[in-house]
Amino acid sequence: MLIKLQTTMKLLLSMLAVVILSCQSTDARTRQHPEPSRAMQEQVARLKAKGFPLTDYHIHIRGGMTPEKAFDWMKKTGIRSGVLENAGKDWPLSDNEKVKAFIDDAKKYSELLVGLQVNDRDWFAKIDAELQARLDFILADTMIMDGQKLWLENEYTINDEDAWLARYFQHCMTVVNEPVTILANPTYLPKKILHRYDDFWTEARMSQFIDAAVKNNVALEIQAGTDFPNRKFIELALKKNAKISIGRNNFDDSPNELKRSLDWLEELNVKPENMLNLQRK
Repeated sequence: MLIKLQTTMKLLLSMLAVVILSCQSTDARTRQHPEPSRAMQEQVARLKAKGFPLTDYHIHIRGGMTPEKAFDWMKKTGIRSGVLENAGKDWPLSDNEKVKAFIDDAKKYSELLVGLQVNDRDWFAKIDAELQARLDFILADTMIMDGQKLWLENEYTINDEDAWLARYFQHCMTVVNEPVTILANPTYLPKKILHRYDDFWTEARMSQFIDAAVKNNVALEIQAGTDFPNRKFIELALKKNAKISIGRNNFDDSPNELKRSLDWLEELNVKPENMLNLQRK
């Protein structure tokens, strides 16, 4: 009798452990963010009072971030959420089936905008046109050139800086002339050649880059978590009537108050009509 009771208790404890782990897993996927800071609430209120349409278009579904959490933060901050995944060879969305599954899942939340970050330069030929038509936006950056992830600086060398920069600028012009909605992290340079930033990103090159963005209706991002672009670039973009977007580019599910992005909207005298203001499809 005692042995039977011990066996039953062990079974019950095992079942209880499974239930607890399941609850913890569910909580990790759906737990809500804390309330935004008073400073953020006041800043958002100031901008909205001026008519600013505020959307964070750069919320990656990774590192614990989920559409549920993006939706929760949107409700708490009053800033719309645009969620996206990385698409391309060797990326999470590596084929059309995975792209479709992501869109289907994210579109369950009626107020979320849904997009992709495209990392291969032939993306527009690889992703089905029907799937592209369902997306609210497509975001790209210039941080992968000829298949090389430029932030992985131990994987490549720059022997001739001038030649490399000339090739990189042509790469930048290729990306901004693609049918994308947002150019993230504009004027990015890897750390190993960052000392050339000011003499590389001249006003002439900035102008050529911005003019292409304006011609192609590509918004230029003020990202919250990077030093790119500099203020001069955004000031020039505003003079040329470029569209501006804001975004966090998260690597986890931590709340992000977009301080750099929102500060620059106020400090650089951005107008509401300068802002990218997409509607959900």
